[in-house]
Amino acid sequence: RGGGGETRGAPPREHPALPVTMFACRRVTTSTLARCNASVSAQAGGGGHSAWASTGRRALASAVQADSLCSEAPGHPVLTDELLRTQLVPQILAAMPSDWRGTTFNNSNLLGRKVFSERLQALLVSKAEAKLGEPDAICADDLANLGNAEDYMRVATNVSTVYENVLALGRGMAPEHVFSFASATMPVVAVVLTAGGAPVHLYHGDAPAPFTAGQIGELAKLGGDLTCHHGSPVPSAHSGATVLALDTVVDASNGHGDAVDGIVGGDASLFITNTERIVPSSIMTVRKRMATPITTPAAEQALQSFCGLAATADAEAPSAGEVAEFNAHLQTMSGTVVNPSADPVTCSAGLPTIAALWLALEGMGGADILMCSTAYGGSSELTDLCLTRENLRKSTFHIQGGASFNGSIEAALGALAADPASLRPTTVLFVEIPSNPDQKMPDLAQLAASCEAYQESSGKQLLLLVDTTFAPASEVLGRIGDLAPELGAMVFVSMSKSVSRGETTAGALVANHTPGSQALLHASREVAEMLDVTARQDQMLRLCRNHVGVEERCERAYENMVLMAGVLRGAVKTHTGHDMPVTMVGPEHAAQGFTSSTFSFNLPAPAGATPEVKAALAQRFVDLLTEDAERFKPCVSFGQDNGLVYCTVPATSTQGAIKEEDKAQQAQGGVQLARLSFPPAIDAPGVQARIESACAAIYA
Repeated sequence: RGGGGETRGAPPREHPALPVTMFACRRVTTSTLARCNASVSAQAGGGGHSAWASTGRRALASAVQADSLCSEAPGHPVLTDELLRTQLVPQILAAMPSDWRGTTFNNSNLLGRKVFSERLQALLVSKAEAKLGEPDAICADDLANLGNAEDYMRVATNVSTVYENVLALGRGMAPEHVFSFASATMPVVAVVLTAGGAPVHLYHGDAPAPFTAGQIGELAKLGGDLTCHHGSPVPSAHSGATVLALDTVVDASNGHGDAVDGIVGGDASLFITNTERIVPSSIMTVRKRMATPITTPAAEQALQSFCGLAATADAEAPSAGEVAEFNAHLQTMSGTVVNPSADPVTCSAGLPTIAALWLALEGMGGADILMCSTAYGGSSELTDLCLTRENLRKSTFHIQGGASFNGSIEAALGALAADPASLRPTTVLFVEIPSNPDQKMPDLAQLAASCEAYQESSGKQLLLLVDTTFAPASEVLGRIGDLAPELGAMVFVSMSKSVSRGETTAGALVANHTPGSQALLHASREVAEMLDVTARQDQMLRLCRNHVGVEERCERAYENMVLMAGVLRGAVKTHTGHDMPVTMVGPEHAAQGFTSSTFSFNLPAPAGATPEVKAALAQRFVDLLTEDAERFKPCVSFGQDNGLVYCTVPATSTQGAIKEEDKAQQAQGGVQLARLSFPPAIDAPGVQARIESACAAIYA
């Protein structure tokens, strides 16, 4: 600052890829400056202020870092636009670890976006004088040592969080108040859906309205109240309402930026300026359940553009022929005829795909959704999120322990049919085959008969929705069609697993031949397009390049799983005398295409173990396995093709959103369920040795 209060120096260069404003500097206290002077004086041998030219920048960086990086007044006096653009971000791009480009990340020490951002900015401050290509530049180890923001790409990646930090620094905001999306409309839709029915006003200046009247009407069916306005917002014009504006409007509003609660970036980002009106945790929930952050290739390209580098990331797109071949293969694997007029709906992740289906049903009069109480936690929480709409209702069936899969479904359908007057027009039976996490298989003939009997007794249409993520090539729609030709059925498959070989996230809906399921498929496509959650270019490219051979990969992974299940059972019996059961798909169902690569188990408790030891036993076993980082990884996913065995305790990972009482029923003898998932190729002797040594350790 100059003596008159003016800001010295030119504002940052405007870049078309990232909206940039002047950086807001955090208040630097006298104690901070005193520490800077003391540090400089010590380094310069008592030279005092004359030493600032050579050492002051590092001293200031260290002192500001000690004052905390994400304080009440965000922004940064060291991490300027020029430094980020010319040095620090190029260093990150040059040193990016290969793991950062994956979809699932080590979940042993998850930081969350806020703590990851603090560590990232601390690293950047420490490298403020480092130059690209020099020995002290940011390296891959520096980035790997930061840890992970989250464990799954749909929630957040380190690359998307780096991008959000660059955006946040550009507007002088806390990174946890900035959200990127792989959707142009979801930054607004997320605010609308979390406003609790209160009005949301969006100012778009001279640009066309981002939403049509028809789309606003569809949002109203979902409980939203959105109004689009030309021009700029005026303070206090909408008392009690939430006000959004496009970044171009705010940047040209002549000081009216304080009239908005959030800013919508042209790069599909949301900047929350009023956290009382727009709650960041609520936006995070909607993003991780109904959308995704910006994809890694797209974020990398945006960072390249920000730095003025050649945009090499996200440069390829699949051909129309490749996409047609992919769609046909999905239909074939699901067991229905190839039909281009009913192409699968492919979205940016599995949960946005289910969200499109649920919201389509909402617009078609509503539905009763019956699903397993221990289904994948994301599916469960997403469904609960959608239940705020009046026309959707959820109920559950239970298959934990010795409960009968088919018997539980039949009883739950019977309870619904007992009160037909209360039912919505459609009932959806949402079933994971095999089940998650315990790998149980229903009798398909009995399942089809139960569905037909329910339709007859209730007078309602039933849609059988089968999650085939564990076994995408099971052709289950064909098997159901042979048993119940008129039954409406659809397949849902999360393709971040076997189909993409873990290289991207995506989800798909595939309809069978019945008119009702195909009509619902088309309605789901319209919702997905309105929300702009269809798969991105980089996602379709990776799906088209990896779907071929998924059947063979699943078969080889299944064989590895069976082999190592025997190893584990043998090791447990050696040390305990117990013949420990393992829940996995048996050879009869595997021959039908249900080649899941996963098995689950409850370890027997060590003799004389306390309740605390029993409660921690499953996680301790996972920790012992994953100490061998060359062969095992603490990870919630499966379907990988990287030579690593993925290990997790579902109750504390994939089922985080499931009720505690439902998860408790999975425990046996006080020990929770554990799950191992296998790739098509493993170092079998090494994996066997680690399993045996882990068993020896816990039963020593």
